Amino acid sequence: MSEVQPSAGDEFAPPFGSSKADTLRRVAPAAIAVVPVSMLFGVLAVRTDWSLLEVVAISLLGFSGSGQFALLPLVESGASFFTMLLVTASINCRYLPIAYTSATRLPSAVGKRACVAHMLGDEAYATEHERDSGPRVCWIRVTIFTTWVIAGLLGALLGQVIPTAWLGADMNLGYPASVVLMYLSVSQLRARLWSKEQQRPAVLAAAVLSAGVALLLIQLFGPVYFWIPSVLLATFILGRAWS
Repeated sequence: MSEVQPSAGDEFAPPFGSSKADTLRRVAPAAIAVVPVSMLFGVLAVRTDWSLLEVVAISLLGFSGSGQFALLPLVESGASFFTMLLVTASINCRYLPIAYTSATRLPSAVGKRACVAHMLGDEAYATEHERDSGPRVCWIRVTIFTTWVIAGLLGALLGQVIPTAWLGADMNLGYPASVVLMYLSVSQLRARLWSKEQQRPAVLAAAVLSAGVALLLIQLFGPVYFWIPSVLLATFILGRAWS
């Protein structure tokens, strides 16, 4: 789920129509891209004894691919609600600056504004443009949000009918999602921190140091509680390398 700054290239963006059909054509690639990820979450969730209602509820209320995938091992390991809240909040705190910069595009009505703000995601932010009107932003976010929820439900239904023997007890279905998240992390490093050639050695060294710190924290705190201090330290290290 890539994140881009729409304002950076907005002045060079090709013209597009204002009709609903034009908006749907523009958002269709992003909506299609979330389908396999959301379906994978649904499959993994029902295999860890989540009900269909729980899968739909977390997709509706949480709507965060990385946050939802992070919840799965936490729930399975019996982590406390406070731990799960801290982990998901730390993962999703990136939406604060995104929400702030895109707030001017939201509808003016309070209730509708809150709903559209809740449906903000990486794909929607990457699809929107600064000159998009409130209704167009609403269509973009509703399309991606609805696709995410429906795909998660379909994945959960699929997970119920796939025989367990087909998948095997030792098969880690979360591995593809981990690879996707790792790819997105590297992409963000390239997009945000790799822009200036003279900074590349420092950024590469900082990335290696951050990975080493994460491995050390895993040994100290375990695979559940290392996450928050690891994110904070990696943010500090990479921020110092970029500044």
